[in-house]
Amino acid sequence: MTSKTRSFRPSPAVVISCVALFLALTGSALAAKATIGSNQIVNGSVRTVDLRDSAVNSAKVADTSITANDLGTDSVGSDEIAKDAVNSDEIAADAVTSSEVANQSLTQDDLGPDSVGSSELQAGAVRSSELGPIIQVSNSNPIAANTAGSVSVNCPAGTTVISGGAQPANFGVEMTSSLRSGNGWLYQAKNNNGAASTLTVFAYCLTGGSSN
Repeated sequence: MTSKTRSFRPSPAVVISCVALFLALTGSALAAKATIGSNQIVNGSVRTVDLRDSAVNSAKVADTSITANDLGTDSVGSDEIAKDAVNSDEIAADAVTSSEVANQSLTQDDLGPDSVGSSELQAGAVRSSELGPIIQVSNSNPIAANTAGSVSVNCPAGTTVISGGAQPANFGVEMTSSLRSGNGWLYQAKNNNGAASTLTVFAYCLTGGSSN
């Protein structure tokens, strides 16, 4: 028994049709790939998993487009902040407390004028070694017999009066007041003697203080 095998050879028209179909399909895919832009992407359809690692960098992020709401908790640390990039304008009122400040990291250059008052100091926190020298100034005035008189003295500029006192030249002069007056000391007295005398007042001034 003799078998015959028939071979199938596509006609030129079929070949041309297949080639045309292939080119049409691949051409559409390439065209689609080249023409997909932001307008063809539905908002919210691209997620983190759709982005390859390091696909988004600073060049792709518009200036000032990222706000605090876009940042996760504790996502920004000291390594992400440039030196001297944060100043007082970027810090909310009362945002920095003593717990955020390293011990001995602040110097007098970091403090504004009159920024530290007695309410910011702990009891016993300031010792004599932190204070400038104390100087004494004095002044004298004559006082006639059987009259009242006064004498005062002011601390020099750049110093602050912290105490004072007074002394008559002899007994029989009665002190009526001895108190702080401005940035100095005032002494008032009455001379009960039959002869003139002298009143002398002293003020003790702390150097390096303000004269308020």
